[in-house]
Amino acid sequence: MLNPTLYKSSRTYDFFMKLLGYENAIGRFLQQVQIDCPSDCRVLDAGCGTGLLGLHFLDRFPQATLVATDLEPNFLRLTIANAGKRGIDRDRIQIGVADISTPNVLTTLDGDSCSLKDSSFDLICVGAVVGYAEDTEASIRGLIRLIAPGGYLINIEMSESLTGRFVSKRYQYRNITLSRMQEVIRDVGCDVTATRLNLRHLPAKLTRTAIIARKRQP
Repeated sequence: MLNPTLYKSSRTYDFFMKLLGYENAIGRFLQQVQIDCPSDCRVLDAGCGTGLLGLHFLDRFPQATLVATDLEPNFLRLTIANAGKRGIDRDRIQIGVADISTPNVLTTLDGDSCSLKDSSFDLICVGAVVGYAEDTEASIRGLIRLIAPGGYLINIEMSESLTGRFVSKRYQYRNITLSRMQEVIRDVGCDVTATRLNLRHLPAKLTRTAIIARKRQP
């Protein structure tokens, strides 16, 4: 589980993501990722943080809708604020509190609980969050169950570089190996590749890699 003391100041976090160029770097990488989603695709950004990943795909697919979840309500509110800055209609976004250990269970900010249906998303994006689950492999399997056949998982994961391991340790991020992660994803019915970020994606290249999977058709 994520230590809450490391994940409270959403505005400060957002400020430094932009100031350091991290947000733009991830955006450049996502633009080059080729995915075959319908124009009205349904997207889940699990552990959304500032909404960086999910909002990118709302920009990319103008008829798409987004479910954004996070353990901290302040990041959910910031995701909505960032959507407004991008000119994205609020009606396209649903937000809710969720623990990455049980990614299908969502609680609205009004306190109402619901369960996300299996095979109900065309795209799920996560960014270095499954390592905070009580059981990383179970979390990954839970996310894959939510993906419709032919849909995608995009995980901008912590890399196994020296800097990636340092940042993971600093933020108490305890993950399985990337090779084991790919094995788990394959075992639950997906084709998967790992893609390294390049110099064009600095500074994100220093700490991140991309795991991209597509759920096989039955």
